Amino acid sequence: MAEMKSMSKTSLNAILALLLVMFASPPLIAAEAAGVKALDSDQIKAVVGEQEGKVVVLNFWATWCPPCIKEFPDIIKLYDTYESQGLQVIAVSMNEPEEVEDIAEFLAEHKPRFPVYRAASTEEEFYADFDEKWWGEMPMTMIYDKTGKVIKMHKKPLTYEEFEQDVKALIN
Repeated sequence: MAEMKSMSKTSLNAILALLLVMFASPPLIAAEAAGVKALDSDQIKAVVGEQEGKVVVLNFWATWCPPCIKEFPDIIKLYDTYESQGLQVIAVSMNEPEEVEDIAEFLAEHKPRFPVYRAASTEEEFYADFDEKWWGEMPMTMIYDKTGKVIKMHKKPLTYEEFEQDVKALIN
């Protein structure tokens, strides 16, 4: 009798675990996306400022932006190639808060090893507060030297070779 209770308890636990995996997947994706912290323009500037001594590539992108999606693998490749030489990449999604699941799915597919945040606002004031020369074009990438000075501002998608050209000059 005790053996039968143990077996049925084990079976019940296995079934519950299976159901949890089957039905919890979408909420888990949303929970991962919720882990993509929303930052305002001052907080993004502070994160960049914390990287003193490193070359920083700050990329603004969105999952609904085809050129952003196209260049993202090149940014990952750039980071993987130059991280050990002092490169830091910071990505900021310009997706709306209700699109966090899209961000999570995109990040799960691409698996970047650098920090990814979400802009706390996608209103015009955010762009103006961040940099008066930026009017919301995307992707937008700013390249900072090791002292934290903006060296390049690209308001267009870049190729790996274009990223590399900017970064190599600053790392060496």
